[in-house]
Amino acid sequence: MGNKSVELLSPAGNFECGIAGFSYGADAIYLGLKNFSARADAMNFSETELYAIVNYAHQNEKKVYVAINTVIQNDEINDAVQKLALVNDAKVDGLIIQDFGIVNIIKKYFPNLEMHASTQMAVHNLDGAIALRNLGFSRCVLARELSLKEIENITKNCGIETEVFIHGALCYSYSGLCMYSSFVKGESANRGKCTYPCRKIYGDDHPYSMKDLCLGDDVKRLCDIEVASLKIEGRKKTPLYVAATTDYYRKVIDGKDTSGCIENIKRIFARPFTQLHLNGKNKDVIDREFSGPRGLYIGKILNVKGRTITFKTLQHIAKHDGLLIPVSGEDRPFGFALDNMKIAGKYVFEANSSDTVEIKLPENAPVISKGMEVYCASSMEVKGAYPYDIPTVEDLIPKEEIDIKVNIHKNKIVATSVIDGNVVEEVLDGNFEQAQNLEKMKESVFNAFSKLGDTSFILRKFESDNVGVFAPISVLNNIRRNLIEKMEEVKANRKLAIPSGLQFGKECVDKSNIVIKIDDAVYLDNFDMVDFNNIFEVIVDIDCDFSKLKHCFKDKVRIGLPVIVRNGVMGKLKDKVRELLSLGYKKFQISNIFGLNLIREFKIDDFTVDYHLYALNNFAVEFWKSLGAKRITLSVEDSKANMNSIISNFAKSVDVIAYQDTPLFIADNCTGECEKCAKSKNTIVKNCRNFVLSERPFCINDKLSTMAKPFAVRYDFCYKKYTSESVQKIFKNLCSGGCVETFTIANFERGFK
Repeated sequence: MGNKSVELLSPAGNFECGIAGFSYGADAIYLGLKNFSARADAMNFSETELYAIVNYAHQNEKKVYVAINTVIQNDEINDAVQKLALVNDAKVDGLIIQDFGIVNIIKKYFPNLEMHASTQMAVHNLDGAIALRNLGFSRCVLARELSLKEIENITKNCGIETEVFIHGALCYSYSGLCMYSSFVKGESANRGKCTYPCRKIYGDDHPYSMKDLCLGDDVKRLCDIEVASLKIEGRKKTPLYVAATTDYYRKVIDGKDTSGCIENIKRIFARPFTQLHLNGKNKDVIDREFSGPRGLYIGKILNVKGRTITFKTLQHIAKHDGLLIPVSGEDRPFGFALDNMKIAGKYVFEANSSDTVEIKLPENAPVISKGMEVYCASSMEVKGAYPYDIPTVEDLIPKEEIDIKVNIHKNKIVATSVIDGNVVEEVLDGNFEQAQNLEKMKESVFNAFSKLGDTSFILRKFESDNVGVFAPISVLNNIRRNLIEKMEEVKANRKLAIPSGLQFGKECVDKSNIVIKIDDAVYLDNFDMVDFNNIFEVIVDIDCDFSKLKHCFKDKVRIGLPVIVRNGVMGKLKDKVRELLSLGYKKFQISNIFGLNLIREFKIDDFTVDYHLYALNNFAVEFWKSLGAKRITLSVEDSKANMNSIISNFAKSVDVIAYQDTPLFIADNCTGECEKCAKSKNTIVKNCRNFVLSERPFCINDKLSTMAKPFAVRYDFCYKKYTSESVQKIFKNLCSGGCVETFTIANFERGFK
């Protein structure tokens, strides 16, 4: 019978992808607009296409979710608000968001918009989902890294819907916590501009290039634990891919035969598959050899003669199919179009399973050897296997109901209508003859003005007042066209309801305080009282041994909560919080949304927000302040110009990090054998979690004089191993306005996309 309560959610990188998804069984699609989408390089939807696809979906009792799931800078707020007004007007079924400034704006100005927490929020435990529920979210998209047991615990206890990825590309890092592309290229994954550094070669292989997720029949287990939505990744994929993957999972959910479905998907786009960590910690999740797709395995080369290879095909192949041969040492498999194929010495158009074929390689082929594998990555057969009708966007635009009144006099004809409270009128002066058949004339007038088929209007009510004159049908049609043209112009200039008053007051401070953050208590051993007098606050990682803290007064200590705390260790974390509170530590810092729930649970009054919870705009800072946060740490991804724009309004409430060993990846995905992993360059491993650090520390300390003063300047000594001597030496240098010998300023001056 299938599970009718679970939602199958398909990606739509463009209008046709949306139709393909719906045609093959999607209950809902998710899409992006031209801005603020985490897949900025997908084609995405225009305003007209958005109205059309929403209308199509609602006519077929399906849903559309819009992703505005990037973090947003101050100078983009007005544009973002216009997008929110647009999706509100289009009556979308939900908004997928990451930025807490957007959360703030929605709650203030668009309270009817349903909020879904993007996977970019890195929601990975029950406390995170509960915090979102308390903020008014109706759904959270869970981090991909979770096990079935963790998903079940969150789903059954959080009080809102959960959405889980079931198929598609994977990120090495937790989504929303990757800074690699941003630091290296100035193109941020959190802004939809990722350059995919995880797919590149480092040394001799691809240590971070993930296989593709494919849960297959295990999605039934997600149905059993009442996950609300099963999500297919792929807003950059083709309509064919969307059709094939949607068709496969529709059949799995409904208990239908799926023979050939996976083979078809592989012949469209597929890296090697993994179930990731659904069944517990999985070390086989990375494709070290190649970063690109391979396709469907179809055979092994039996013989090579010149540029001709021979192999027995395991699948049907045909002329113009795309084949791949993985070649050791190359970044991607060698691909070519099948244009020349023989069986038993005769040229053929197609070959069936078990046929031995001879294929001539193109002239640019690398050295190919006997024993190499052959894959099919594009199939003419598959391209014809998923037909569907594509309605035009124009046909799907919702028609707006209008009333038209026509007054026909001897010397003029007046046609009027009303749109948005504005009276629109078309007048034609003339000398009109007496009508010989008034009833027929009335019918002609109605027929002329009801011809609205190719416009965005539909006639609701029609009135005609005729004193008994005759007007040619061509004249009536022309009056109608002119009237509707004027109405279309009014509609085109229609302004959506944009809230006003998006301004903030001004704040400034005379001098910035100094804050340091440490993850090892011994780092303070060499600090004397003069050093401590210069420090406003010390943020100490909660995993530290607090018995080793020296000279530090408790009123200066703030406890730093981790970014990632999986459900299995949450109990221990809460025990530690309880213990520290009993010892007199009263100040805390959160770095993931789950921390907000802990703050509420333990009734902690004094908390701050770390940079992982992005605040790139005034509304995000205001949001956290409204929840009681004392201060908000600005992102190390941010630019000087944008930070200045925030500090000018919230100087008393923000910290700026001036020195840090920044984790570019934070990941629960193994890069290889444990011993090799622990010795990887720039990789810190804690409890089997990888923190891949920037090769050079982030440091803008010597540039602070060029920017507005925040409440505090922060120096971090975390992740990388320091000594108490080196920490004090660097600290004193930083306090005197210096920097370390080699460093990066990331996007501070260049800005970022």
